[in-house]
Amino acid sequence: MRVLRVWPAAVMASLALAGCGLGSSEVTYDEHSDHGAPGEVLRVEAGVLYYPACGNEILQWEGGPLYPFTPANLDEFPDDPIPGWADASASAGSDVAVVSAAYLPAVVAPGLGDDVGTLVTYEGALAYWESDSGDLFTWLTRDEITYAWIC
Repeated sequence: MRVLRVWPAAVMASLALAGCGLGSSEVTYDEHSDHGAPGEVLRVEAGVLYYPACGNEILQWEGGPLYPFTPANLDEFPDDPIPGWADASASAGSDVAVVSAAYLPAVVAPGLGDDVGTLVTYEGALAYWESDSGDLFTWLTRDEITYAWIC
């Protein structure tokens, strides 16, 4: 049985109140996108700084930017994106990522453990990031995405 994770209602309400809205750019993002399916795990990194508050924050990581998305083909994705064998604490602090979006005053400040987490990179130019708090998580792709909203 596949378990779908959803953002807690409090996070979604905070984002709505934070001023996330439609931008004026051309819509090239679909709520659910197909960017292929993840292959084998290439690397697991702990201590990766990232805060996907609005769902359009680009993570600058080795090899270029990673764009958050919701997979249309979720049945082809692993149920547990962070492999059980991964000892995330072993690589903590080995790399630091930089998010290209600035934190704006209208965005809710991250809670404890919301802006640092584990990044799993997969074959197929896909990645998965999950916050240390477990409250925030997203799939990421190397495919460039233009989002239809600003935050």
